[in-house]
Parts: sequence; C-alpha cells; structure tokens
Amino acid sequence: MCSASAVHQPGTLVEQAAHLHDRTGGMIGSLDQLIHEAANDAIIDGTEKITKAHLDAVILDIAAQAQFTPPRQRRAGQR
Repeated sequence: MCSASAVHQPGTLVEQAAHLHDRTGGMIGSLDQLIHEAANDAIIDGTEKITKAHLDAVILDIAAQAQFTPPRQRRAGQR
C-alpha cells in the first residue's frame, strides 16, 4: 500500500491542461490513451501520481504525435 504523501492530489492534472491539450491535439481518444497509460506507469513505479515525465513517456497515436511540437522545437510566438 502507498503512503498518504504518494497519493495523487486533486487538481494536478488540471494544472497540466495546456500540456495535455498540446500532446493530444484536443482529441478525446488520445487524451484517454495518454491518461490511461501514464496512470498505469505511475502505479507500476509506485509513485501513484501522474507526472509530466509519465505523460511524456507515452507514445500516442500517429495523428496526435504528428501535430505535437515539443516546446524545445517551437519557434518564438508558437503555442
């Protein structure tokens, strides 16, 4: 069983809303896959919280991947 400090806190995914939207292009199926796989990874590694590292480790469908430009590759002024 995990400790109380390791439990995912309410609101943490809301704080990552822009990143979630960027990764999925706003596609609900891609969002479902992203959250599902990141949650499974968080369970497996024992952290019990979905982190940006968990989210970034998920490989999404081709449509979501094609539209995503990681922040380090964006030009000034791009979202």
